[in-house]
Amino acid sequence: MSTALILKLLLTAFITLAIATVAWWARKHPNRSKEYPERVRMPKVLPIFGWLCLGVGLLMGLLSFFTPGSPLGARIASVAIFMGGMAFVAMYRNFYVAARDYEVAFRSVLGTEHVIAYSDIAHYSSGMLRGQQFLTVKSVHGVKFSINASAYDMSPLLRAIDFHQVTGRWPLRVEVPAEGFGP
Repeated sequence: MSTALILKLLLTAFITLAIATVAWWARKHPNRSKEYPERVRMPKVLPIFGWLCLGVGLLMGLLSFFTPGSPLGARIASVAIFMGGMAFVAMYRNFYVAARDYEVAFRSVLGTEHVIAYSDIAHYSSGMLRGQQFLTVKSVHGVKFSINASAYDMSPLLRAIDFHQVTGRWPLRVEVPAEGFGP
């Protein structure tokens, strides 16, 4: 075996191990919002990668746009890398999920906020993909929520689904009487 081949194999093994370690750490330590601890955000690796792409795209763009005779491909690549970095930072900034006892609140990667009460769920499905449990919920209002239940703590929603399978109805929100009524 040549030294170049051994170096290539070691580098590939190191990168694979590093990615697996970061993924394991992100699952072990969910990224909770400081203001709202029930909200779980995307792993912190995402904005780090996004800011890195923003910086690389900006530097590539400065070099390619202001260097005479630079190829068009370098300009296109710099804009694509910069826009990809912006997309990663925006996805991290926008997304959160909060599974509560009687509802799930979430904000999509595009920034639209939704709350689905468990009693408003019209359809749900769960499936495995590459050893990960994915969950899709549709409300009676047409809101669709899909998530990797292995990566995010969806235990209240999964308990509500189990409750629905056993009793045939969804758990209802605890009604608290207003002041001045009742004993």
